[in-house]
Amino acid sequence: MSSDPALCAALVTPFDDKGQVDQPRFLDHAAWVLRNGCDGVTVFGTTGEAASVPLAARMAALEALVEGGLPAQRVIVGTGCCSVGDTVSLSRHALSLGCHGVLVHPPFFFNAPGENGVFEFYSRVVEGIGTDQARIFLYHFPEITGVPIEPSLVERLLTSFGPVFAGIKDSSGSWDNMAALVKAFPQLRVFSGDDHLLWPILQAGGAGAITATANLTPQLLQEVAKGWQDNRPEARAAQETLVGLWENTLLKFPVVEAVKELMAHKSGVSAWRTLCPPLAPLAPTLRHQLLSMSEPYLGDMPAGLGLSSGEATPR
Repeated sequence: MSSDPALCAALVTPFDDKGQVDQPRFLDHAAWVLRNGCDGVTVFGTTGEAASVPLAARMAALEALVEGGLPAQRVIVGTGCCSVGDTVSLSRHALSLGCHGVLVHPPFFFNAPGENGVFEFYSRVVEGIGTDQARIFLYHFPEITGVPIEPSLVERLLTSFGPVFAGIKDSSGSWDNMAALVKAFPQLRVFSGDDHLLWPILQAGGAGAITATANLTPQLLQEVAKGWQDNRPEARAAQETLVGLWENTLLKFPVVEAVKELMAHKSGVSAWRTLCPPLAPLAPTLRHQLLSMSEPYLGDMPAGLGLSSGEATPR
């Protein structure tokens, strides 16, 4: 197995009835996606509701994953915050545990900070972590952050800091942008945040995908990765299912809420519906629509989401 994860679940974060991270269920689910097709997990990203989880809780949950036996080198940790200091604290903590790297989006909230401001943010993050330790994956998701990561910024960061910046996750949904990143920056590992672009990005020479649907169907991502080069029927069928589940279903709803609803439905564990405010479970009408629309793609496909905390984790 390669030391660099290529198929990562953008892991959802389970919460208990008090709104605290359910650490045993978090570990069980992370272990399940690794056993069933993914070779990495990304925790506390957008799908993981990171912006709603306190820093101390994020650190404690990550420690529980690693202490519970989840291979730290398979974990990429979302550490982006509005402040340099919080981003540095989370990043140093993750890297000290041996995690593969950190996923850092630009600071949000401030309207159009400009490229110079974003460059300064990342520069101070690198300085705070230390170039000997830093392994940063940029996170381009302008629909959520309001701040794009333009190629000119990537070029400046690579010129200044070289291999400190190891890759980029592109959740823009724009194939043209992803393809341009792969072509312009061969030294970067480019990940798609959209399932329907997994096959194209692998074909173009990209690294792989970090996706929300991998919480439900990690085996489909693995099938595509194994068979796209030979155009295997199984790989083509898996890709078509991923396209349907993502583009034709989940993107029609609030994604985090929809993924958790499907996890609760497939596992029979209603606690998966719990979200951190301001997010809330889907209304009954939307829930029924989602379940009906997802049936052609999930069908009787089992989801290993109700695992006991005693199950062994992969090493």
